[in-house]
Amino acid sequence: MEIEDVEAVPIRRELDGRFANAQKWIGSREYCLVRVTAADGTVGWGECWGPVAGNREVIEEYVAPWLRGREVEGVEQVHDDLRFALRSSYHSYLPVSALSGVDIALWDLYGKRLGVPAAELLGGRRREAVPAYATGHFWPDVDSFEAVRESVVEEAVGHVEAGFGALKNKIGMTRHPEFPYGWEEDVELVRAIREAVGDDVLLATDANHAYDRATAERVGHALADFDVHFFEEPIEPRRLDGYVDLNAAIEVPVAGGECWAFEGGFEEVVRRGGVAYAQPDVTSAGGLTATRRIAALAAAHNVQCLPHVFGSAVALAASLQALAAIPGDPMLEFDRTPNPIRDELAVDPVELDGTSVPIPDRPGIGVEIDPDVLAEFRAD
Repeated sequence: MEIEDVEAVPIRRELDGRFANAQKWIGSREYCLVRVTAADGTVGWGECWGPVAGNREVIEEYVAPWLRGREVEGVEQVHDDLRFALRSSYHSYLPVSALSGVDIALWDLYGKRLGVPAAELLGGRRREAVPAYATGHFWPDVDSFEAVRESVVEEAVGHVEAGFGALKNKIGMTRHPEFPYGWEEDVELVRAIREAVGDDVLLATDANHAYDRATAERVGHALADFDVHFFEEPIEPRRLDGYVDLNAAIEVPVAGGECWAFEGGFEEVVRRGGVAYAQPDVTSAGGLTATRRIAALAAAHNVQCLPHVFGSAVALAASLQALAAIPGDPMLEFDRTPNPIRDELAVDPVELDGTSVPIPDRPGIGVEIDPDVLAEFRAD
């Protein structure tokens, strides 16, 4: 069956307030979805990481003409051919987010054509549900550190009361230009959360590559006192030697990978022991094809793959299909920050069941888009 049409679908929604991590304020949610239609009318959905601008143009002006007429069934061949074509065209820049969105849409379309979940095509369904950790605890727009601490602690307690047995908070305030705090306050946030939720809750922390090498080591040693499960992105992603040194120097396992793409982007740091947990994002690492390959690479080096997830209902659905097939004991990163697109776009939103999230067994990536909500969120 041939591919008939490829469309970039921009969606956006302003939030009622804003929140921050180490790099920026977040006051809206914006995504470039990809809709691929087969000749029989079957539709596959994908999602690109990052702003609409750039992704939309690459998909509509480059990928769509290239992809029309190709066979739906050749997903991995299309992935590899498109990756080669994009690299040949752009040389020093490969628009991997656009490729990722297209790849996800093709797996969704392929699964629907065969009537099976994408996980069955990605190596087999290893689990029916996956443990989830609540990502949140960003910093509110307030005037004091005490107010930040109060907010994140209140949120953490709320997540535990809602059923979560695992949490991940944000640190790295020293990096943000509008937060006049240092790494000591970052550590204090983790201490306050641990004290509030108790010792039985799994607690991880994410710095969004805020620190230099020395500061990351100081923070890592301090986090060990609070039984932190992993220390995510302590330094810039390009500092592979730093990841290797840091993971060897501190007791808390280092995690990273949301800013790395394809199996080649993970190979050296995984092989050299730079991360204890590999975190590809299906919307930015090369789609489901690349995520499966990265998970296999990680497993070969005895490293657990824990995909990064921070997108709309489409990214969440695709990530669940990847998690269904990943070896070992993966967890779902379940973003709990304000996001009406994540919560409302799917006809059947993903929900927590106990401390886990059931993995849909519907064909493709298992998400049905609400056309009325999609129309409301469109930002053409």
